[in-house]
Amino acid sequence: MGSSQVKKDALELSKYFLSLPHPAKTLAAILALSFLFGIVLGAFRKPSQSSFEALAAGIDGLFLLAFPAILSSVSLFLVRRKALLRRSLFLGLLSTIAYGAFYLLSASLSGFWPGAANLVYVGFALAFVLWYFVLLLAFGFRKSALFLAAIQAMFFAIFFMAGWEYSSSQQLQDIVLRIYLASFIFLAALYALFYFISAPMKKNLGISSLDALSMFASQWLYRQKDLEEVFEEFGEEVETMVWVGEFAGRKNHAIFVVPYIHFGPFGNLGGSEFTWMIAERLSKIWRREKAPAPEVFVFHGTVTHDFNPVSSSEIDAVLSACTKALRKLRLSNAKMAHYYCRVGTVRAQAYHINSSAFVSFSRAPRTTEDVNLGLGLAIMESARRKCKSVAVVDEHNAETGDITSVEVGSPIGFEMLEAAGRLFESRKKQEKFLFGVSSGSLQLDALGKNGMKLALFKQAGRLRAILLIDSNGVVPEFRQELVGLFASLGREIGLECAGEVMTTDTHQINTVKGVLNPIGSERRGDIMMLVRRLFHQAMQRMEEVRFDSSEERFRIKVFGAGQSAEIASTINGVVAMLRLALPVILLASAAVLLWALGKI
Repeated sequence: MGSSQVKKDALELSKYFLSLPHPAKTLAAILALSFLFGIVLGAFRKPSQSSFEALAAGIDGLFLLAFPAILSSVSLFLVRRKALLRRSLFLGLLSTIAYGAFYLLSASLSGFWPGAANLVYVGFALAFVLWYFVLLLAFGFRKSALFLAAIQAMFFAIFFMAGWEYSSSQQLQDIVLRIYLASFIFLAALYALFYFISAPMKKNLGISSLDALSMFASQWLYRQKDLEEVFEEFGEEVETMVWVGEFAGRKNHAIFVVPYIHFGPFGNLGGSEFTWMIAERLSKIWRREKAPAPEVFVFHGTVTHDFNPVSSSEIDAVLSACTKALRKLRLSNAKMAHYYCRVGTVRAQAYHINSSAFVSFSRAPRTTEDVNLGLGLAIMESARRKCKSVAVVDEHNAETGDITSVEVGSPIGFEMLEAAGRLFESRKKQEKFLFGVSSGSLQLDALGKNGMKLALFKQAGRLRAILLIDSNGVVPEFRQELVGLFASLGREIGLECAGEVMTTDTHQINTVKGVLNPIGSERRGDIMMLVRRLFHQAMQRMEEVRFDSSEERFRIKVFGAGQSAEIASTINGVVAMLRLALPVILLASAAVLLWALGKI
């Protein structure tokens, strides 16, 4: 299987994540469905009903379904506050649907099939195993899952028996026996299913499918990092590098950081939060005399998911390398020349400042998901013929939904190499420039903790802007709107302004929303207003600055070749197997259960 297909398989995981509704909405759904259940059940028992009888039947439905579901959910929340009320009530809603559906099926078939009454116990069993496995896998209640699921079954059984017409203790014992038998058969069947589908997980990750799904759920719900222990088992140590460039003046202080690691895999695991962690730590520890605390821009280097750090603790290696590189800097008055080149679908630009170059690539509105480090190193060597220190950045500014990567030997890779070779052909003269920075943030699902940062370069009546967004790509149309906004802002102050949008490709936001979560998918107007404010703030701080850059190599433990996509595709494969095998197992279990109940 090719790497592109593996990544597409990995993308399938995102559709299994969902945002739960507000508890009030879930509660209303439980009440509404239970009331409707009662009306339908009453219609099965007595086809011709008056309005009063239908109302009474609806109230009966609340008694049979809503009351035990709500009591079960509230009890779960009170016993284990880790199970938030939003999640507890939603679990109660699911059990209401499962139990109610089979109750109605039993009532509808009672006139045609003598064994239809036993379908109610299939509903009991389905609700029980639903609670048990959700509590075990999603909530992580390994020791108490069985007990808490049994409480739920007990509440439904009490209300079921209170509404059931029986006249002897033998009937009560019979009902309890059937409930326990049904639960045991379904539980045994599902455990057998998980045992057999654990083979690919054991082979690729060394853990069972139950453990892996539980770890993914615990990260999603509670931001726990159990998965990092698994990552460290198969991770490998590599040597990579970081480039830092520092701008310092009286009103502005900025550090451009290009670490050649990938900010993934997702959530708070591995290097997913490194953009924010690097910026926060460096802004606190690296200060210049007579300069404010630095704005730290953390860019997306030319690396793929193979360079995802295995653990968030690897941040120490990155920060150590950044600090070493910063200590080597000897700032001097900055002069700049800007270069631009286009080859095929690739656009390249370079800020050539003193003896350093900040080079970036884009194919917007076409996507370039990630760029192989080998290509990045080749581009660096090409640029070093003109410059001493070079950073190569993937602007990552067009999210189209295509999952691709630019590998060595690809046509896009050759376009990038050719563009790098032609970029400095014009040999422009470096001249003084004014520099200004600003930063801000919004509460957006698509925006990471490092927010948005803007750098403006003014030279010879022309402005150039770099807007760096801590996000996982940009909607192409929105990128174009932002580029147009910069041009408009420039005209407002009588200057020509050419702006570009870049993202960090951070995966800290890839949790509930999944893999594709680009900026511009929501609240575009608010983002545009923030950019306008950042532009005017940066303009007010424009000044001449001093600059220098440096590079530092360091060692770090990363996922390694193909492992990142392999993990996601393995999990996706297990979920896909469950999607096919689970209905078969449940139907077979129901058939066995109905047969067994008929023998009692």
